[in-house]
Amino acid sequence: MTLTTIPQRLNALRNSMKSHEFDAYIVTNNDPHSSEYSAEYWLARQWISGFTGSAGDVVITPEGGGLWTDGRYYIQGAEQLQGSGLSLFKAKLAETPTIPQWLAETLPEGAKVGVDGRSISQSFYRQLTEALAGKSVTIVLEYDLLSPLWLDRPSRPKGHLFTHPLTVAGETTSSKIRVLRQYLSQQQADALLISTLDDVMWTLNIRGGDTAYCPLSESYLLVEQSSARLFVDSDKLTAEVVASLTEHNIHLHDYEHLGAALNLLANGARVIYSERYCDSLTVQQVKPELELVNQPCIVTDMKAQKNPTELISMEETLRKDGIAMVRFMKWLDEQVPSGQVTELSAEQTLTGYRKLNEDYIGESFRTIAGFAEHGAKMHYAADESSNYDVTEKSFFLVDSGAQYPGGTTDITRTFHFGTPSDRERTDYTLVLKAVIRLTQSRFMRGATGANLDIMARGVLWQYGIDYKCGTGHGVGMCLNVHEGPQNFSQNPAEVALKPGMVITNEPGVYREGVHGVRIENIMKVVEIEENEFGTFYGFETITLAPIATHMLDKSLLEQSEIDWLNRYHQRCWQALSGDLNSQEQAWLQQATAAI
Repeated sequence: MTLTTIPQRLNALRNSMKSHEFDAYIVTNNDPHSSEYSAEYWLARQWISGFTGSAGDVVITPEGGGLWTDGRYYIQGAEQLQGSGLSLFKAKLAETPTIPQWLAETLPEGAKVGVDGRSISQSFYRQLTEALAGKSVTIVLEYDLLSPLWLDRPSRPKGHLFTHPLTVAGETTSSKIRVLRQYLSQQQADALLISTLDDVMWTLNIRGGDTAYCPLSESYLLVEQSSARLFVDSDKLTAEVVASLTEHNIHLHDYEHLGAALNLLANGARVIYSERYCDSLTVQQVKPELELVNQPCIVTDMKAQKNPTELISMEETLRKDGIAMVRFMKWLDEQVPSGQVTELSAEQTLTGYRKLNEDYIGESFRTIAGFAEHGAKMHYAADESSNYDVTEKSFFLVDSGAQYPGGTTDITRTFHFGTPSDRERTDYTLVLKAVIRLTQSRFMRGATGANLDIMARGVLWQYGIDYKCGTGHGVGMCLNVHEGPQNFSQNPAEVALKPGMVITNEPGVYREGVHGVRIENIMKVVEIEENEFGTFYGFETITLAPIATHMLDKSLLEQSEIDWLNRYHQRCWQALSGDLNSQEQAWLQQATAAI
């Protein structure tokens, strides 16, 4: 019998837990690589709890349990858990225990915890074992309890791989492998296991089709001095990809053979891997004679600094994406007064304009098109039951992006098609001030995103306003829209910002039950000057699309901020107008008029 309701699914899981004598069962949305966007097969937490956010884990106990998710999803989580009997744990707040802490506090001595070991990282497994050691709790990784219950569970993904052209990649696979072998020599290691999917794709100049938003494929890359081996489902390989990989001496193996290959390495071999992005079941099956060395993957840092070819490609991609945004904004201005625009129709129309670009691959994440209070949900996604009409009465926040061979895009603009209230004008203007302040920041070499987050957030703090998320994240090269290691946030960060890195700038105001405001641009890090005090870096905005001006309270803007906005809009006009027809040009000219 197909289990159609969340209570039915939870009851069935608890019955299975009872037969296995589990006192708790952990369910995640993670694939074995801890990807942000997993293939549908891995969305177990969503199936068992009804919570659809991109971040969060569930713990089920015989009598209850809960969902742990971060500040982006507090509102959404509370709504979607209604009727499930599961509690919402607001992760990352000082008063909220982590899952390992909560289990240690609530489980009895000698309890058993079950989890599909493929769906939790070795890092999380280690946190569990350390927290539960004092109670002699057993953690069982071998049992996937959901598949027998989830009768219509999607199959494992089979999307075909495709090559990423050197004309946009800028560096050959062989060149990247040489760098990795030099790294192995420096580390006195025998092998490097790359398990982060975007790192595998970037190193090999290939892309995949396993997930809806990221052109990735479930795979591993094992690099040694004498060989480089890709572990991937052979059904995903095309003749073009095989030829490309063979040209660079990449040997192909079945995805499931990684464990066996690791265990064939010589006893005592040093293998560098990242426990944060490698599943616990694989690690636990590796023979103890190997020395596993946990280190952040070097490829993550390599791909974070875009090479000159990648930067040129990304900037041109963002320019073309800006053309789609202009056409969408013009459409909104013309259609909203007619009363015919909804959140879903706006999302579909924007996708349609992006598809006019022949290089369009797909969305880089599910578009957030939130009118009024829906805009206060940071990762809102409209459906038929929630689909609001977009009117002239409130803000309409649209956060969207796309994948192209030349880069990944991510842009947010907030609109108002009527007469904003004083509070709406203030909120909107403060967000723009925060964007400009961070954009104009100069900083010394060695500064991190944590050092600079206050430049944007501090503008809002002066008015008693905060937002429960970071201020920005790295962006991939036809890869993950959220790419590390660089970011802007209040969390301590060890990663210094370097020239060639790209990063979003997206402060916001989110008034629960009222509205949301966010403006987001992608910036690149550039060197400004070197003098007797050191080397100074700064930012250049590479997103090109108008920022609505009629909602601004100009009395809150300094002249330098007005000058920045006018210069930015002049850039938008110069870069975009040549590819627009006369009517689109007329709209853009008005949208970019100096204030």
